[in-house]
Amino acid sequence: MDPLRIKEWFKRPYSVTITTILIFVSVLYNFWLYTGEWLDSVLVNGLVPADVTFIKTLTFILILLVTNIIYMVLSRQVALSRTVENQKNQLVLYEMKFLDFIDNVPDVAVQGFDLDGKVHYWNLASEKMYGYTKAEVMGQKISDLIISAEHVDNFESIIAYMQRDRNYKQACEASFLAKNGRKLPVFSSYSAVPVSDEKLEVFSMEIDLTERKRMEQDLKDAKEVAEAYSNAKSKFLASMSHEIRTPLNSIIGFSDILTDDSFELSGEDKKRYAQHISTSGNHLLSIINDILDISKAEAGKMELQYEHILLPLIISDVVESMTPSIAIRNISIHTSIEPDIEIVEVDSGKLKQILFNLIGNAVKFARNEGNIIVRCEIIGDIICFEIEDDGIGIKEEDIDKLFKPFSQVGDHSTKDNKGTGLGLSLVKELVELHKGDVWVKSEYEKYSIFGFSIPSHRLSRVDDPAVQIR
Repeated sequence: MDPLRIKEWFKRPYSVTITTILIFVSVLYNFWLYTGEWLDSVLVNGLVPADVTFIKTLTFILILLVTNIIYMVLSRQVALSRTVENQKNQLVLYEMKFLDFIDNVPDVAVQGFDLDGKVHYWNLASEKMYGYTKAEVMGQKISDLIISAEHVDNFESIIAYMQRDRNYKQACEASFLAKNGRKLPVFSSYSAVPVSDEKLEVFSMEIDLTERKRMEQDLKDAKEVAEAYSNAKSKFLASMSHEIRTPLNSIIGFSDILTDDSFELSGEDKKRYAQHISTSGNHLLSIINDILDISKAEAGKMELQYEHILLPLIISDVVESMTPSIAIRNISIHTSIEPDIEIVEVDSGKLKQILFNLIGNAVKFARNEGNIIVRCEIIGDIICFEIEDDGIGIKEEDIDKLFKPFSQVGDHSTKDNKGTGLGLSLVKELVELHKGDVWVKSEYEKYSIFGFSIPSHRLSRVDDPAVQIR
């Protein structure tokens, strides 16, 4: 007989009573009738020794049979109880292992809640991601804890679908809330777990997408920067072709005139043409030097040559070199140098190049009959310079484009004041080579201030006999 069928039979109501009645009617009652008839015959005919022996034997057999039945029933019941207990223990062990596994899954927040949204499970990753401890959330509605306002409708819609279809699953990107109010971009998935025919529990899992979103934004920003550099380079090459061709055409043109015997030139003409060749050659050399210098600086191959210099004299030399260009437009350059600044230790060539570029830039964009101020002061062991002009200024949205290679800002860069766009970029590279900083302040149509600071190794008085000025 199949034990499972017997087990299923005894699960039914009144099964024990019916079985007992059947056994009584079919076995015990008939046995009782037979015994009664046998006893009646015994009483009539009298007992003989063989009959006594038979009764004793039969009684003993009955006792053994009942004992065996009791043993089998008890053994079966105990074995069944042990099996049930082992299964319960196994289920508890598997549940503990499963919960321990889920509780320690790294970076995957898992929550369990009923259809009303009341939380009954909250793993360690949820504590870490959202900032709520397990004790804080138990019995609380999950929609009051981490579901953001814009995601509430979607969340309620998912729960409603699960009530209608227990196999329904959903996954989507959403914004959830941490305890501190910070919004977290997450990838969220939901699944239903039937507890009984009527009861249903929901589990949700989230993966924090903050780092991925940051990387996506970084890639987007890098792409925009690369595209900006590419556009700036294209503009630079277009501008550079003009900048190089102009002096080259001048050099070639005047050289051809000087070497062509068909032209009758006076000594004055030859001198003037040679001067044009020299000026164009120097201009072309300046462009090439700027390109080479910025390339060397960016490649880390440019080195500083420190020496003692008389700083006011350096500033005066640079300002004086600007005299021809400022005289034509009646621009005035004023210097404001802190009295204590005399001898400093810097790379004089690089410092001159920085000042030439910044002051020349101020002259280029200054208004006719305008003013330029060159300020210099010492703060600790740091030399600070500022070049201010009352020229056209810089638009706020263009300030971030300054100091970038090949970049020129404003309409003026493409009209009256053409250039390579390398001057300010070279300034930045040279200043940073000195371990210094650059900055700019400007108000459009009013003024511009370009400043930089570089450290000086030593500050000395001009009368110090240990100092040799170069």
